[in-house]
This record gives sequence, structure tokens and C-alpha cells, in this order.
Amino acid sequence: MSKLKKMITIGICISLVSEIYLNIFSGNFRISFSVIIFSISILLFKDLKIIDTSIVTGIIVFLFRSILFFSAGNNIRDVININYPVIFFYIIYGFIFLILNLRNKRNKLLLLFLGVLACDLIANFFEILIRARGMVNKEILSIITVLVVIALVRSFIIIVIIKLLKYYKLLIIKTEHEERYRRLVLLISSLKSEIYFMKKNADYIENVMKNSYQLYELLSKENVTSDIKGLALSITKDVHEIKKDYARVIKGIENLSLSKIQYKSMSLKDIFTILEQSTVKIIEGKNKSIELLFKLEKNFRTKKHYALISILRNIINNSIEALEQKKHIGKIEVRHFEEDNNHIFRITDNGVGIKESDINIIFKPGFSTKFDFNTGDIYRGIGLSLVNDVVKDYFNGRLHLDSKMGEGTSFKIIIPKENLEE
Repeated sequence: MSKLKKMITIGICISLVSEIYLNIFSGNFRISFSVIIFSISILLFKDLKIIDTSIVTGIIVFLFRSILFFSAGNNIRDVININYPVIFFYIIYGFIFLILNLRNKRNKLLLLFLGVLACDLIANFFEILIRARGMVNKEILSIITVLVVIALVRSFIIIVIIKLLKYYKLLIIKTEHEERYRRLVLLISSLKSEIYFMKKNADYIENVMKNSYQLYELLSKENVTSDIKGLALSITKDVHEIKKDYARVIKGIENLSLSKIQYKSMSLKDIFTILEQSTVKIIEGKNKSIELLFKLEKNFRTKKHYALISILRNIINNSIEALEQKKHIGKIEVRHFEEDNNHIFRITDNGVGIKESDINIIFKPGFSTKFDFNTGDIYRGIGLSLVNDVVKDYFNGRLHLDSKMGEGTSFKIIIPKENLEE
């Protein structure tokens, strides 16, 4: 039933288009672009049988034209005689289309062009023969000459449309690929950040385990009960197991994803594009009015793109959250420029700002001003701590913060060129 509905829809569309025509010959022989729509339809809708579609289309066009002619005051016999040849036109067109197997020649444009040209000429030739009563041979020859030109034009238009559709499809595929690429890069940068934080915690766990074992050794030399010494040793063993599980998780994430889907390097222009697109989506999701501006002074390539994306993304997300509390139009600017032998990234916003008392502790792990009043959850507060650690330890750079309550915040990241450029 769905296929029949689709065929009927095609027939109705072609009937409507066929009413825009030229009647350059006598005998009610029309020249229209409905043939183009018909060809494109049977090329695109591969689930429809060509002959069935041709028959349904021919009948619908015949009925549509007959109703119009009859409503214009013509008698039923004249109406049928004038319009029935169109049924044969579409059936013959579809039959030739099927014989030439044109659906499988969509990628061979020259063969497709010759094929639809043959369909057009042969179908029109048969329609001319049906309507040829009363015409002399000279008239038929002149009509066929004109039909060859018209068939060439219509076939060329069909090829152009097919080419445009292929280009559009490639454009859609490219857009989808770029979207997947953007999401992949953001995913990897997030995983890299988490792994960096986990590795840092693994070092803390190692120190806790050492201290716990030293405590056990000290207790062993003292006159304490075996239960207390056993408890210290048990803590040491438990910490050791946590350390092994941590290491397995880190290795698992790295082996599962990062080693298989990493990109070796990326240009700063691409990094800014990815960040801008992802940030726009975040802003749209929050339904906020925030003006976003990215300024790039000089493009370059870097192999440390995931870490750079991670730190910039964390700061930008902080700026968005700072702007959620203000009613005026927000503004976030991400600017890159060079200064001496350093790459400078400045991220500024006109949000609520940071309390002066919080500026000295904002980069410490666990510090967070974000609280969910619905669930009671306090965010873990590792974003800016992670940014600070990555800038200093990974890039050997510096991070400066300038903020005023009620006016906004500016982060300045300074990274030596030798530690960032490829």
C-alpha cells in the first residue's frame, strides 16, 4: 500500500507539472518537463517497479487531463481520443528505461544520458505515430527533428539534476563526517583530561600506600597490639589493590580508544572551529543569549591538540556557567596571539566574576562554587585544577587570572612555542 501511495503521489506531481507546457505542434501534442520528474522519480525510488510506476503514472495523467478537458466543455469521446496516447507514452518510456537498465547506470553519466535520450525519443515517436492521423510525412519529419532537440535538452537537464543530487549527497556525508570528527576529538580530549587526573591520583595513592606501610613498620617496632599492626597492614594492602585497579582502568581506556582513534596533529584553526561549534551547541541547549567570538592571530599545527582543547574547553564552560547567573547579553571571547616566544590564549567573559577571597584557592582540587539545588550535588571541582596542572606540568606554561565581581573574568594562558608547535 505504501508503494502504491508513492506511485500515486508521483503520478499526481507529474500531472500538475505537465500542465506547464508548450503546444508547438497541432494535434494536442504537448512539450513539458514532466518527463524529467518522471525519470528522476524512477531513478531515485528503487523500491518501486518501473513498469507499475509507468502504468499508474500514465493512467493518472490521462485521468487528470481528461477531467480538465471535459470540464472545459468537450464531449467524452473527444476527451478520450485527445488524451489516451499519454498512457502509451509513459508505459513505453518505462519499458525502454527497464530494458536499458538505467537504474544501474547512475554513476555512468554518459550512458545514462544516452539511455534517457533513447527513452524520450522512442516514447515520443510512438505517441506521434498514434496522433499522426491526418498528418503528412513532411509534418511528421519536421516534428521528429524538433523532438530530437527537445529530448536532448530534457536529457541534459536530467543529468544535471542527478549530478547536483550526487553533489548534495556528498555534501551531507561530508557534513556528517565533520560532525562525527568534532565529537570524536572532543571525546578524546575529555578522556585525556580524565586520564591525566587519574594518573595524578595514582601518584597520591602510591604515596598513601608507602606511608601506610611505613606506619606498619613503625608500629611493629613499638609495643602495640597485633590488631593495630594488622589494621595498618590491611590498609596498605587495600590501597595497593586500589592502585592496581586504577592502573588497569587507565590502561584499559588508553588501549580501548585513544590508541586506535588518535589524530597525530591538528591546526589551531581546526581546534578553534571544533570548540566554537561545540560551544554554540552548549549555549543553544541552555537557551542563553551569549555572543561567542574566536580570534586567531596565526595558524600553526600542534601534536598536543587534545590537551589544548581540554584546557580551553574547561575555561569556556566555566565562562558559560558564570554567564547563566546574569540577565544581560553575555559575551565570551577566545583570543590567540603571539608574544615573544610564547603562544598566548586569553579567554574573557562578562559574567558574575570571582570573589577576591576565592581567587587564591580556585585552582585547588575540590574547590567548586557549583551546587545543584534540585539534587543537593556539589560538583567535584577538578576543571580549573586540571587546567592549572596541564598548563604548568604538561605545557610548562603559566596561567593568570584576573576577575572582578559583577564585571567578568579573564584567563590568560601562556605556553612556550617550543612546547606547543609541531
